[in-house]
Amino acid sequence: MVIRKRILAPASLFVALSIALTFMVNPVADAASKKTLKLLWSDEFNGKKGSLPSAKTWSREIGGGGWGNSERQYYTDKAANASMDGAGRLVLTANRISNEYTEQVGEVPGTEDILNRCSECQFTSARMKTARNVGFMYGRLEARIKMPVGIGVWPAFWMLGGDLLDGVPWPECGEIDIMEFRGDIPDQSTSAIHGPTTPQGSGLGARFLSGPPLSDGYHTYAIDWKKNSLTFIVDGRVTGSYSSADTGARGWVYNQEFFLILNLAMGGTYAGEYIDPALNQAQLHVDYIRYYSVNGVGKVIKH
Repeated sequence: MVIRKRILAPASLFVALSIALTFMVNPVADAASKKTLKLLWSDEFNGKKGSLPSAKTWSREIGGGGWGNSERQYYTDKAANASMDGAGRLVLTANRISNEYTEQVGEVPGTEDILNRCSECQFTSARMKTARNVGFMYGRLEARIKMPVGIGVWPAFWMLGGDLLDGVPWPECGEIDIMEFRGDIPDQSTSAIHGPTTPQGSGLGARFLSGPPLSDGYHTYAIDWKKNSLTFIVDGRVTGSYSSADTGARGWVYNQEFFLILNLAMGGTYAGEYIDPALNQAQLHVDYIRYYSVNGVGKVIKH
């Protein structure tokens, strides 16, 4: 997702993601064949309806200001923006709070205060991360997700290198975008890696074309990750593979612990500046997130 999110470094370090990813279009062989997977960690989101994500795993980021990408949402820690649905799913919800003319919409308590701090914010939404709680290194990480509907939505399931927490700046810390989606291309998702030697802004990436809109049902987005290589997988099919040969030794910054991020942005440099003015709510549904070792390789780091 190109650090378009004011995570733990100044926004001036963040670079907008170009649409011009180095795409690999045609899926190849089943990525799961001849591999032994062992489940090491999961979040099945089986809480009661309206309950919040586990604070032992997830912290919530709060704020607006574009996140380095001209985004139009304000992230909150409210159940209205991220909570369980009572049927085994986590739902991230973007709710409209102002129109394109910066006029307040609705009377939800706290909206006026948000707009006073972020006049460009048209929605509230959610952004969650496992930083300083749970990290991952190698193995397979996957999530079963149903996309939101609407021009302007920009959900992402992605990772950042753990050394960002120690002050290593982006892109030297590394970024792995397992899934990104833009609402104006409803049958396509993209994946990418970003590092110090990948193409500036665009990274090295792959895409998945579904035919039907990705909001019609759930799809499983995954990576198989080992030392010096990483493969993107959607619904069990490889969409792209990269290794240290593609970036050079200095540019391969993925042989370390990474943490997870899950968010639903609105507008911005990737999804486009235009947000459908008739769109009042968008929802990202997450059935589960699971992490496996692959042939004995992979570990969970709990802090």
